[in-house]
Amino acid sequence: MGIQNFQYDAVVVGAGPAGSLAAESLAKSGHSVLLLEKHREIGIPLCCAEAISLKSLALFCRPDPKWIAAPINGAVLYSPDGTEVAVPWPEVGYVLERKLFDRWLAQRAAEAGTHVLVNAEAVGLISSKNGDFSGVTVLYQNQIHNISCRAIIGADGVESLTGAWAGLNTALKSTELHSCMQYLMSGIDGPPNMARFWVGKEIAPGGYLWVFPKDAGLANVGLGILGSLAGQKKPGEYLDRFLIKHFPKAQIIETMAGGTPALEEGHPMAAKNVLLAGDAARLTDPLSGAGIATAMASGQMAARQVAEYLKTGNKKHLENYPSLWWSGLWKDIKYHAKVRKVFLKLEDDDMNRIARFLSQLLKGKEPSKINPIDVAKQVVRSDPGLLLLGRHLL
Repeated sequence: MGIQNFQYDAVVVGAGPAGSLAAESLAKSGHSVLLLEKHREIGIPLCCAEAISLKSLALFCRPDPKWIAAPINGAVLYSPDGTEVAVPWPEVGYVLERKLFDRWLAQRAAEAGTHVLVNAEAVGLISSKNGDFSGVTVLYQNQIHNISCRAIIGADGVESLTGAWAGLNTALKSTELHSCMQYLMSGIDGPPNMARFWVGKEIAPGGYLWVFPKDAGLANVGLGILGSLAGQKKPGEYLDRFLIKHFPKAQIIETMAGGTPALEEGHPMAAKNVLLAGDAARLTDPLSGAGIATAMASGQMAARQVAEYLKTGNKKHLENYPSLWWSGLWKDIKYHAKVRKVFLKLEDDDMNRIARFLSQLLKGKEPSKINPIDVAKQVVRSDPGLLLLGRHLL
């Protein structure tokens, strides 16, 4: 309750999946940790499509019915001309109840020994004489408090300020940020428990539109677009136009908006005794925009490096964080960034040809044996025009 201490081994800014996993990991390593959340409730506001693969989720925890809205039993992709690519795959993933999931992760961190403080906003870092940062300035109950610590993890989302306070250039160009809009809707018909995706310049320029079914007749319906390709149109305009055509009787229960970064390797993630994780570190899948698993993974990895630094005093553990990330389990993201470059150059006719090829290529295949990178290479080889655009993917 309230600020119980003014000195910690580490302060984690932001209690989303990245921050909670980082705090839990540090606490389990025996370190004193303060986890700050600027909102009055963890998990709110929601800015997420809420889908995650079982393979990714299983790296961190077992699925729990308390925070699972529905299973995902496969996916259907629709090209601009309506060509369908269907891949049935029982329980390949889940649509989460992110509000409940985030609170559950924060509870795990608290039970591990983390001091969790909500309605507490980090408003700056405290510089020390040796050039590092000796703490975090926090606005709590209308008062400014200085919290001392030896290391800081910024997990404060796409709008993160922690990196900028540490001297990192975390600004995003218009080509590096997808603008997203999503509705929680009732009355969305279609195949049950199948994730559905639509692509096309008239549907979601530079991105895609999704429908993720939830329980009790609800579904997340949203899209992400690249502002540099959308002209003056906003995400909501594209989404509303799609809904009028495809789901005219559906009703909006909740609205949410946000942004998803899409960067390549090389952007800043560490400075002095400050590490960034999750969206704050721009660690989403640049092709799909997925960010829950990368947030949890980077939060854990940042915490491990901070724990080693706290134990040894050797800053190499902090400095090595970016290279460890890009050479580790999530290194395929680098290839996804290359695929995204090709995707952004595709015309609708290209997407239609790709969909027709995929519908034949994947027909009857065992989904668990499909390698996305191999599929991408086969797609490029299938068409002379695509070979010209994507030869660097081979």
